[in-house]
Amino acid sequence: MSNEHYLIVSYFGVGLVSLCLGIVVYRVLRGPFAAIAEAAIGRLRSRVLTRALGAFMTLAAALGFLSVTYTEKGCVNYEQVVKKRDYLIRANQQQLHRSGDWIVSAVFLWCVVVLICLLVPRCAQANRRDRV
Repeated sequence: MSNEHYLIVSYFGVGLVSLCLGIVVYRVLRGPFAAIAEAAIGRLRSRVLTRALGAFMTLAAALGFLSVTYTEKGCVNYEQVVKKRDYLIRANQQQLHRSGDWIVSAVFLWCVVVLICLLVPRCAQANRRDRV
């Protein structure tokens, strides 16, 4: 396989793996997050947040993948990029690494969302008790 074919196949392959990674993280977190959200804020809002979780994890994986450029050293033309296979392999590894980084950041952001879901109803209940 030539380096040009490797570039094309590996780009789409790593992109697919990145998206699948985001989907897997969503599938793992969907159940616990939905249970927490439903208990804290109700069924309708929990469904919206659970669907948003799926979109957010997939988007984080895609953005992490797309954040890697093959011309990170500046003005590099296509022939220089395709010349070395090890450079292409490093770029693929970096795409997977950045995708994972973005997914981890998204998970931490959703931890904040869960914390807000848990705190807001309790604050509302405390305000109701103070009024009575």
